[in-house]
Amino acid sequence: MTKAQILDQIIEKKQVELATLTETFNEVEKKRDSMYFEIIQEYFGGEFTLDDVYFHHDYSTSFVVKRPHKEYNYDKEMITLRFRDDWKTGEFTNIETSMYSTNDNSQWELERLFTAGEVAKVLLDHGDDIVAKFNSYKDSFADKYRAARDAKWSVEADVQKLKDEKNQTYLTKAETLLNGEGLVFDKEKKGSIDLRWDWTLRGITSAKILSKTASGKSADIEISTYGETPRVFEKVRTSNIDTLLWQYRDYVINA
Repeated sequence: MTKAQILDQIIEKKQVELATLTETFNEVEKKRDSMYFEIIQEYFGGEFTLDDVYFHHDYSTSFVVKRPHKEYNYDKEMITLRFRDDWKTGEFTNIETSMYSTNDNSQWELERLFTAGEVAKVLLDHGDDIVAKFNSYKDSFADKYRAARDAKWSVEADVQKLKDEKNQTYLTKAETLLNGEGLVFDKEKKGSIDLRWDWTLRGITSAKILSKTASGKSADIEISTYGETPRVFEKVRTSNIDTLLWQYRDYVINA
């Protein structure tokens, strides 16, 4: 079993663990966010004059007042509330409102302005209380939320490290071949390299480094294109040659 195969097995086990942790985190977040929505409904539930106006929980701390519109096949936004927090303390500090502007003076649009006024009245009367209640609920979930989030992040980081390690095994294999017997692009896609800033060589079927300069910044490389007789290109930048390693990984190893 190759190192890459062993890493695949470890990654698979980690991803199963990650799926469980993600589900746990999502449940905690959903419960916390549903409590936010309960606050919104508590303060705005009975405030609208129009019967078909309602609050939609867009995501986390974003809430949209919506209403059906005969010219649309979906309920249209009237005004949106978003809770902003202090990036240093994490506490909610204010409620931002947003509305689109229009020159339409139809009854629906005028009623939208009227409804926005009703929202504004609640914010003027109870805005500070709403923010305080949001912070209270956020604090009550802080430890559970942080623990679930950090556990998920930790395993996500582990999976990424394993994927990076697996990727490096492919690049190391390609580098060993390039400096030894040579890379062979024997699958559908062929390699390409910028020999100079204005010269790109395509259709590479094989490549092999013959020698490097003392600094290692450039090298002489033998290349075949479309299976033709190999040619030697002198003093090609190593950084340009390295692109062949990634191409070999994608076009041959992972093809």
